[in-house]
Amino acid sequence: MNSRIYVSDQEVSQLIEIELFKNLTFEQVRTVLAHSEKIRFRKNEIIMKEGESGDSIYLILEGSVEVGRQLVLSGIEGDGEIGNKVFTRLSSEDHPVFGEISLLEDSKRTATIRTLTDCRFYKITRHTLFQLTQQDHALGCYIFMNLATIISSRLRKADEDIVKLTTVLSIILKEGV
Repeated sequence: MNSRIYVSDQEVSQLIEIELFKNLTFEQVRTVLAHSEKIRFRKNEIIMKEGESGDSIYLILEGSVEVGRQLVLSGIEGDGEIGNKVFTRLSSEDHPVFGEISLLEDSKRTATIRTLTDCRFYKITRHTLFQLTQQDHALGCYIFMNLATIISSRLRKADEDIVKLTTVLSIILKEGV
């Protein structure tokens, strides 16, 4: 496991509110953070790029980011900037996490995350999380249940968005006939 880093009580208090740490004790959160990596990005830097491999989740300690996604399949005429869409903006005040899918499977990133301000993060790798859960099974159970909750919430939102898009498409097709 990577070496432990210093984690202030203020940082634990700030991050204990995030969904990922629901039902964890103060000391369990401190342990997870102490085995994480503190990283900084400047304004307008790319943290992760859609389609790249990833194995870590990010917790925003300070700053804000935007989440974007390519909306047009690669190789389709008109892709590029026209196909890029910013889905949301995340701020440290909202206690967001991102990159959670990469903790569960070896897959490509599903979005591009770019900083809107100078930012500070905690980065937790899949390897570190698995090692921590082997040492503390209750911690692992809670974190993986919380990950499931986060992912199911995002899946439910994606399902709602698909219904909206198919409704609009069917209206357009019906009017075009």
